[in-house]
Amino acid sequence: MNQKRLAVVLVVLLVVVASISYVLYSYHGFGAVVNPGTPKASTQYVMIYTPSGQFYALTAEQYQKLIEEGTRPPAGSKLFNVTIDSYITGSPEVDLNLTVRSFYEYFTIVMGDPSVTNCKDAPQLYIGDCKYRTLAVSEISGVVSNIFTTNYYIKGLQMGYDNATAKQYAFNQTWLRYRKVYLNFWTKVDIGRGKLGNENHLAVILIGPAEGATENRIFAPRKGTLVIEGTTDETLRAEVVLIENIIGFSWPENSTVTR
Repeated sequence: MNQKRLAVVLVVLLVVVASISYVLYSYHGFGAVVNPGTPKASTQYVMIYTPSGQFYALTAEQYQKLIEEGTRPPAGSKLFNVTIDSYITGSPEVDLNLTVRSFYEYFTIVMGDPSVTNCKDAPQLYIGDCKYRTLAVSEISGVVSNIFTTNYYIKGLQMGYDNATAKQYAFNQTWLRYRKVYLNFWTKVDIGRGKLGNENHLAVILIGPAEGATENRIFAPRKGTLVIEGTTDETLRAEVVLIENIIGFSWPENSTVTR
């Protein structure tokens, strides 16, 4: 092999090795996103789900005060203890509002491990509860898409559109810029390298029993990335409702999302 051909081969090998190394580095970077270390601050919440189908959100202190005063949730209620961590501003609630309500060019809902697809045809193969995973995905998708639409409606008005045209513009932009994906290898790579989950592209990541969740927590490890982690799929759904409470989100009157 002459020197010119050898040089070409070496260059190609270097490019291939560099590309593989970058992909692997990005893949492992996903771990740092979902496990970012010690937060700047944390707030403990208790979500109460009553037999009548109502959710109530309390801080741990508020809940403890009610218990001490002799007030208890209705018999048969379910309790979900959730931690909201802050890695950006030092205020968990501010982090949450900034992350969910900011203006983005795109947003992606990461519905979970590819095994979630089993919920369609073979729910017995899914590690978790298909009913509550579906509810969690549907509800967080509705929350984010509604906020996204509102932001683009305001943008349409600022561009000089009349009310009806601004509404249509917002609707069109929302569905052009919205994706749902599964947490496969390449999604982890895109999150790890920052293609998903940045100041221009919101990524909401659901981590439940199928993904190996170990805690009930909500956090934004960086701008444009929101992680919702729950040890059960029912907890994930409760955490989405907690997010709605904290950011002051209200469903439109014609919403079809199950509450």
